[in-house]
Amino acid sequence: MEYIRVTDKAIDEVIDLAATEDVFERHSTDDTEHSVIGKFRRWFEEAADWAADWREEAKQDYDFVAGKQWEQADIERFHESGRPAITINRIKPLINVLSGYQRLNRYDIEFLPRTGDDVDICQVRKGITKYILDECDYDSEESHAFLDAAIGGLGWFDVGYKFRPEVNDGEAYVKREDPFSIYVDPEAHKTDFSDAKYICRAKWVDKDELVITYPEHKAEIMAQYAIYDNAEKNDGAYEDPLWYKRDIQKARMVECWYKVKERESIYYMQDGSVLAQGEITPEHFLSGAVQGYTNTKVTKVRCAVFIERFLLEDIPSPYEHGEFPFVPIVCYNYGTGDLPAGFVRDLKDPQREINKRRIQELHILNTTGNGGGWIEEDAMDSRQKAEFERKGNTPGYFAEVRPGAISQGKIHERIMGQIPAAVIQAENQATADLTAVSGINEALMGTDIASTSSGRAIELKQKQAITHIAPMFDNLRKAKKKIAYRLWGKRGFKGIIPQYYTDDKVYRVEGKNGQQFIRVNQQVIQQDPLGRIIHQTLNNLSEGEFDIVISDTQASTTQRQAQLWSLVDSVKNLGIPGDLIFDVILDLSDLPNKEEIKQRWQQRQQAQAQAQQQQAQQQLQLEMIKNQSQSQSISFKDAPLPIQLAMAAKQGLIDAQIAQYAINLSVQQMFPQLAEQMQQQAQQAAVQQQMQLAAQQQQEQQAQPSIAQQQPNNGRGQGGGMTQAAVQSLINGQGPAM
Repeated sequence: MEYIRVTDKAIDEVIDLAATEDVFERHSTDDTEHSVIGKFRRWFEEAADWAADWREEAKQDYDFVAGKQWEQADIERFHESGRPAITINRIKPLINVLSGYQRLNRYDIEFLPRTGDDVDICQVRKGITKYILDECDYDSEESHAFLDAAIGGLGWFDVGYKFRPEVNDGEAYVKREDPFSIYVDPEAHKTDFSDAKYICRAKWVDKDELVITYPEHKAEIMAQYAIYDNAEKNDGAYEDPLWYKRDIQKARMVECWYKVKERESIYYMQDGSVLAQGEITPEHFLSGAVQGYTNTKVTKVRCAVFIERFLLEDIPSPYEHGEFPFVPIVCYNYGTGDLPAGFVRDLKDPQREINKRRIQELHILNTTGNGGGWIEEDAMDSRQKAEFERKGNTPGYFAEVRPGAISQGKIHERIMGQIPAAVIQAENQATADLTAVSGINEALMGTDIASTSSGRAIELKQKQAITHIAPMFDNLRKAKKKIAYRLWGKRGFKGIIPQYYTDDKVYRVEGKNGQQFIRVNQQVIQQDPLGRIIHQTLNNLSEGEFDIVISDTQASTTQRQAQLWSLVDSVKNLGIPGDLIFDVILDLSDLPNKEEIKQRWQQRQQAQAQAQQQQAQQQLQLEMIKNQSQSQSISFKDAPLPIQLAMAAKQGLIDAQIAQYAINLSVQQMFPQLAEQMQQQAQQAAVQQQMQLAAQQQQEQQAQPSIAQQQPNNGRGQGGGMTQAAVQSLINGQGPAM
């Protein structure tokens, strides 16, 4: 991007323009509380005054973590006394433990449906949220903001949407904001500043950048910078450093987000939904969808951008969620009258004591390395004294003295002293104070653990440290929930995604089965049974009711691994079946794609269960066949010979006619009356069968008389017919007469 360069001639012209006061009359004629620019200036100045104490403490907190733990005056004083300004930075490892703990225990955003119809769309929301957070590298931004809160007490997220004209598209983002650029309403009393009337973001900009961003206000911008330049020419400093930084020659541009109350009509629809005045259309009235309306006051968010005396813009917020685009994460903040603080704030005094005690120890060692002593005036000549003063503390140096000085006892050496135990004890106490104040003990840091310590004792110490730092992570969970609501909005308020992600698009997201593609806002046209055209949107990101839940992870990697190996030992030592708790072991592990592994294991378990069930059914069938065979074997042995022959015929072992003949013969011999009765029944059955056959043939003959006449019988049956005599004999119950 090419910057517009401003020449000296242009500056002179602007100075002349400012001299005529035309620009100031049009934009800042009344710089009192009643003017718009005066109100915004007053807000920012009040917020800056309130944040001054916190900013001073927070900058010192960052310096202590970076190892800058001495004031310049102290360093100069130490050098004058011949002592080094030693820094033993014990705070940085504690902050590193906190940062590492946060990186290994991240929170996931879950969407819970309120109705059964919202289950699928909640999964889509989760996938799109994961896609957006991955695109803006949210994990790194979150870790940076978490460090800001842990060190200085305050971290900030900027949640917004950035349009990219080169691709005619935009993308939502969540990024870390510099906590020293945010100024909050001092009248906010809640610990998360949710009741703030305004929040300002300020940054230093040069005139070229401002002119490119606001070309319509070029005259005002040049006039303001002309005032700054003129002040430098006269006395070298501008009267108000809050608005101009001389060393970099930049002015402060303030972006003030504030809330206002506006009266608006709210329309209630027949389906129970509510529409704002800007969303209602004439079609809603013509279709009878409007049930009623009411006038009420609603809270709106606006954004004003200004430099010291000129208002560059004052517009409605580009976001419809009705909140500020900034989300805070706080470490310690107890509300009214309290300054936000991090872990470092209470650790600075013990750290100072550690540094001072170490300097004292080294000073004692240096001064007692050569104990010194007493020398009489005539023990050395002037040359020997000068050489002794110059080389007396050099290892291996032998001093030359006058003859007899040593034997005469003219030289006495002072006994070297020891470092006082109280000095060492005081430093150890200060080191212990760091652990006690921060709550981060050696068990959480993984250092200085005695080999005799049991696993249970280590676990209890880790839980103690985790309990101490739990409020910080609870605040992080709340901040992430607010970020999710900024992205998706709440009932009646669209978030950034429903507002801007309205096109039919396909996104690649991470799912349970790895990467998958999701198509959102797909427009489809269908016909109902009556033939009417229905327009429908699939995976509509602006629909659905849901609740946002920030899911918890395990307390720490160390505890999770302890639980993992505890289960493994239970399987090994107690004989617990491994397949019974295999899914729990996977959840406690850090294996990649463990959900896919669990799914494969479940499929295998189901296949094995089905195979076992089929095997059991086959075994049952075999047992039934075996029992039936045994039953048949017993019955075959005990049955009479004819019955045995019948069973053998049924199994195909002998001819069926032979078996039937044997049964008839056996019945005639053993049961003559039963045989006679059976014979009579058989004859009657045969007669009835012949009568039925004769009646059927007679009906057929009556149905074809012409054929019977054309072909007379001539005393012989044709086609298997019966004579009158045969029929009469059948009626009389006699044997057939053919």
